[in-house]
Amino acid sequence: MYLVAPTADRSCRQSRESCARGFKKEWDMAKRSGAKRRDLEVREFLRLGGKKIPAGFAGKALAATKTLRRRQMGTAQGMRTERAKLFARLKDESAVAVDAPANKKTLEQMASLHRKLAAKKLRFPKVRGGIGWISPGTISGTLVPPFDFADTIPAAIAGNTELSASANVDGQIGASAATGEAGSDNNGSEYARVGFFFHPMTQGTLTVSASPTYSFEWSTNSLNNTPVISSGDVGLTVYGMNELAQILSTAGSTYTSWQQDTTGVQFNFGFDLQNSLSVSLPVTPAQVYLCFVEVFAQAMGCGWPGSLASAMASATVPSMSFEFVPLVLANP
Repeated sequence: MYLVAPTADRSCRQSRESCARGFKKEWDMAKRSGAKRRDLEVREFLRLGGKKIPAGFAGKALAATKTLRRRQMGTAQGMRTERAKLFARLKDESAVAVDAPANKKTLEQMASLHRKLAAKKLRFPKVRGGIGWISPGTISGTLVPPFDFADTIPAAIAGNTELSASANVDGQIGASAATGEAGSDNNGSEYARVGFFFHPMTQGTLTVSASPTYSFEWSTNSLNNTPVISSGDVGLTVYGMNELAQILSTAGSTYTSWQQDTTGVQFNFGFDLQNSLSVSLPVTPAQVYLCFVEVFAQAMGCGWPGSLASAMASATVPSMSFEFVPLVLANP
């Protein structure tokens, strides 16, 4: 017969109790993890209408967006061209003599400043605290990177314009445009976006929100009423697209925007800004909705001496939120 010392017996019991507590803790964590995973699966099921986004859909959405933006840009460009023609007819009594030797140095310094600004690249802003909201509703949630899609759309309209854009599903987007010093008509734009898809099971109202951190910078140099344009924006947009890759519904708003076309030397910037926006629109199962944050930059100038322009914007998107209220509940 063997006797076990009391101290050894207590040690064995403590060890078993410790193991039991450890097992229970791991079991509880596994249950919570499993519940979280199931909640995520249910949310994704409801967000996408119980279906998977078809292969190649993102490519069709990009092509449809290019068509839509080309049409929008064409309309806007026509208005700007007509305005520039009228603007050029104005007479400035204090016109700058661009051939005067006394002005050569100053004109070169202005061109050098443009080269410096045109070569600059905006860094992606750092994310601040507070990544949006989850509003009480029938179906709602917050998505974080990686998002469903990210793409860019360049538009070299004419002449010698330096264009650059980037976008990734981790939530970083940027666009820049700068006119060249040579040539009589330099005009181009860049566009980038990042976002997610939403496909409702029934009719209702969709609200999308985001609080990106963004930066922008633009400049224009214009002498003697020479036409010049720097424009751009950072915005939140929703497009509704059908099976034929047609964009049938749109809604959106801007965090910041600019449209500069006056004579003289103009410059403005903002770094690491943060703002919140939400966009709402009626939705239907017949369309898949592209919900995204976008940046846009356009520059138009006639060369130097004459007019130069630059435009750039970048954004970091830490999250995007959505809320869907079915029509039957919205109108009891």
